[in-house]
Amino acid sequence: MNEVTAEAAAQLERQLRQLIGYFDTLSQRLMVKRSPGLVPDFEVSQQEIRAVLKLGRKESTIMSDLAGELNLPFSTATHTMDKLVAKGLAERARVNENRRTVRVALTEKGRRLHKCFLDFQLAMGRSMLEALSPGEREIFLELMVKMTQPARDSSEANEAGRHS
Repeated sequence: MNEVTAEAAAQLERQLRQLIGYFDTLSQRLMVKRSPGLVPDFEVSQQEIRAVLKLGRKESTIMSDLAGELNLPFSTATHTMDKLVAKGLAERARVNENRRTVRVALTEKGRRLHKCFLDFQLAMGRSMLEALSPGEREIFLELMVKMTQPARDSSEANEAGRHS
């Protein structure tokens, strides 16, 4: 490894440690600022939250589609739905055309919880963006787009770089 590359690798390592520290600080700040009554006070796992958020975007869906959207094995998605049904947050119904197909949806209680999660997400986002100027927000959002887009393979990136 030449000197420039070693220096760049060391700089990236320092920046990575800084980024992780900022993520930790930000997550702590967001949890402290959380409004006490915003999310109901009962146990819901991270997996169940993900399922409620996915189900809340639709009137209903079939289990296989939900499993795919959550990127979970069918058995894990079924187990998650079992827990949501037991908590009164979701309901199941067999599809008449194909009795093996199960359609799932949120109950009224589940829809209220979904709204609480959305309100919480908005509060978290507001908390992050309020610390920035309008110009910084635009730059931040542009960077978020860049960081969250699927990585292009190196041949695509090299091709794009040649045409810039």
